Amino acid sequence: MSLLLNGAKTMTIAGTEMQCLEIYTGEAYTLPLNFTYANGSPANALVPNAWALSTSAKFYTVDNVTYPSPDEVVLGNLTLNSGQPNANAYTLQTGFTNAAAGTGYLYIGNNITNTANANIPQITLANSAANSTLVIVTLEITKQSTANSSLAEINKEPLGFIVRYQ
Repeated sequence: MSLLLNGAKTMTIAGTEMQCLEIYTGEAYTLPLNFTYANGSPANALVPNAWALSTSAKFYTVDNVTYPSPDEVVLGNLTLNSGQPNANAYTLQTGFTNAAAGTGYLYIGNNITNTANANIPQITLANSAANSTLVIVTLEITKQSTANSSLAEINKEPLGFIVRYQ
């Protein structure tokens, strides 16, 4: 399963290609999710048993971020922040709006960018030598295996969010 976001850039971290959206401090996003089969028809997330969606985030410091072209992001020296924020310090939500039609959402709250929250890393200006924060949000989809109903298939899709301005 692959996840494609409208208007996203692609970035490669340690050989792993992922979608990348830029979030400005104080902004919130609701990203629509449309699950489809290879032939393009909507996936029924109720069959054989209801799918489950969950999300999590990890915060990294990037020593510099540059944009050599409109659809390319170059990150320098990624470091996982020690002391990750508690998940209650920021808002991430996901769910289905119509599971039978394979439609859902991923909500990224404005507090993921440190809007007056001391538990979130301080954001500095990107596209400069100053440190930036990269938030990798992971969307996890769990569903019953079609090959063996006693097994669960788990798919984790990483999304990179570059937080650009203070």
